[in-house]
Amino acid sequence: MAYTVNPASSNTTSARLTDFEFRAIGGQPAFAPAAMETFLAGDHIAVLSYLRADGRPNQVPIWYAYRDGVIWFSVESDSPKVRALRKDPRVCVTIQDERPPYRAVIVEGTLEFVEHGAAGAPDAELGWEMAEHYFGKVAAKQYEKMMRDERAEHGTTLLRLVPSEVKGFDNSSMIDKATLAFVRLRHRLPIPRRWL
Repeated sequence: MAYTVNPASSNTTSARLTDFEFRAIGGQPAFAPAAMETFLAGDHIAVLSYLRADGRPNQVPIWYAYRDGVIWFSVESDSPKVRALRKDPRVCVTIQDERPPYRAVIVEGTLEFVEHGAAGAPDAELGWEMAEHYFGKVAAKQYEKMMRDERAEHGTTLLRLVPSEVKGFDNSSMIDKATLAFVRLRHRLPIPRRWL
């Protein structure tokens, strides 16, 4: 099935993920747009798949920021990842919930290099904002102290994911809230899991 962008959003560089038809994979339930927005605003780690400069595939776990329907990354400017992406910006990004019954949003597209301060871009403090999002205020301050010199020396590059396809599954939508809570907590219960 072809993926079409909503005609109201004819510029793919500004297209929101929810402008794309979401395709459920493997016969599993699809994400509803509002549920996908809430999920992507959470504190999940993304897995970025790309081609290394020598053509070999690579994957890296990476923080992301989800703002106004767009996925952003802030990375060290002189990293091997950035060098490879400048050569070939095609990527596949998976954002998943590893808790049962499992959910994932998989986005294929390209990464755009965006100047800090460009119209619509997050500000230069995006990396620190992500640290606070993932770690909380106290731990983010420790992270900032640890990384400040590193970032000053190497600089940061802002990347925007321009989607071409959005797919995945939301298995949490197929069961009621009580069963969902039980499935997620059962491994913590003080009885053998084989009984459950």
